[in-house]
Amino acid sequence: MSGVARAPDSAGPWWSWRLLGLWVVLNLSAFAVIVVGGVALEQLASDETKDLAENHRVLAVLIVALIGGAFQGFVLGRLQWRILRRRMPDLPARRWVIATFVPALLVWLLTIAPGAVDTQVSGGDTLAAFKNGFIQALVFGPLIGLSQARAIRDDTTRWKWWFVANVTTWLFAAVCWELGKWLLDLLSLPKDIAPAFPVLAFFVHGVWMLWVTAPEATANVPRPAERRTGHIGAHGA
Repeated sequence: MSGVARAPDSAGPWWSWRLLGLWVVLNLSAFAVIVVGGVALEQLASDETKDLAENHRVLAVLIVALIGGAFQGFVLGRLQWRILRRRMPDLPARRWVIATFVPALLVWLLTIAPGAVDTQVSGGDTLAAFKNGFIQALVFGPLIGLSQARAIRDDTTRWKWWFVANVTTWLFAAVCWELGKWLLDLLSLPKDIAPAFPVLAFFVHGVWMLWVTAPEATANVPRPAERRTGHIGAHGA
């Protein structure tokens, strides 16, 4: 039986404050970096950059989307993988990173990049465009969840629930966004801090992450070598 189950250290409770904290801090850091990127774009934008955005909008949107998608996929995705591999040691880094990069690129192309470029051309608040665009990108959580769920299908029996996790996170973020705007209006507070409310969804997503990668869900998943053996045996039969 030892050839089927994972290593003994996979046995244990599914809850981990440490992993939850790492997951939340990691995603919050990504949010902060995107916002800082908006500040940098606003402060460092040259006449050539504005000219590119104004006269070659499609190219400018593509450049911004590639940079943002690459960061989210290859940097954030890689760091997420380092956390996930503590529960799913056989998860290939390349598979997870690609599953994160492709939908992230679509998110940037459809939400964040167009708004940032248009704001840059009009001389508006690029920082606000990045903050609001990042929150709008949470709408595409189900898209990213579907891609990532397929990436972990060989590593946990609860892989389909990853899609549900992202849908739940999106709904929670949307509620927080509307509740935050209402609360700020009620208290007559600056609306600039409204994008901070949906980041609470990272905690919800972290709890889902712990449950989907729980030891009881990963302990009996065949290892890669066993999958290859079974695949060869099936063809040989």
